[in-house]
Amino acid sequence: MPHKGEDRAAERADEHFAHRFTELSLREKDVLRLIAKGLSNHEIAQRLFISPHTVKNHVSRIYQKLGVDDRTKVAIWAVRLGLVALDGDDGADAQH
Repeated sequence: MPHKGEDRAAERADEHFAHRFTELSLREKDVLRLIAKGLSNHEIAQRLFISPHTVKNHVSRIYQKLGVDDRTKVAIWAVRLGLVALDGDDGADAQH
């Protein structure tokens, strides 16, 4: 069972990440959701009707803004904070 200090540290980390998430553009949030669903850059590009190079740029900015260094960390945080639902609905069909 976690100690109160560990709980508080986890809450602070969640708040910090949630704040950083608000700094993402709408398109970066679309890309983040699709990363969390396990899509590759190529698949994300097809889904959002953009080039793989553009996806790569979005992914780099997401890493920078969130302070993470790989897709797995992005996905873990997104799911942990309830920013994405793993129910099969992408919520990002390039319609805004």
